[in-house]
Amino acid sequence: MLTKKNIDKMLEMPDDRLAAMLKLTLAASGADTTRLNLDGKTVRKLRAVLGEVTDADLERASALMERYRRG
Repeated sequence: MLTKKNIDKMLEMPDDRLAAMLKLTLAASGADTTRLNLDGKTVRKLRAVLGEVTDADLERASALMERYRRG
């Protein structure tokens, strides 16, 4: 499970490494990343959003993903 601590470590990475890590993390979660374009503008936006994520947000997202998987 992704934690706030993991996200904070990812946010310390330069944009190119952050983009690669996001693609890897999304792919591991089952997302199709073949058409995902993480250009500079998109990475900046994602960096801003990820900076605001809380542990409660992550717990809620995890619960919703589990519910989706169960059908």
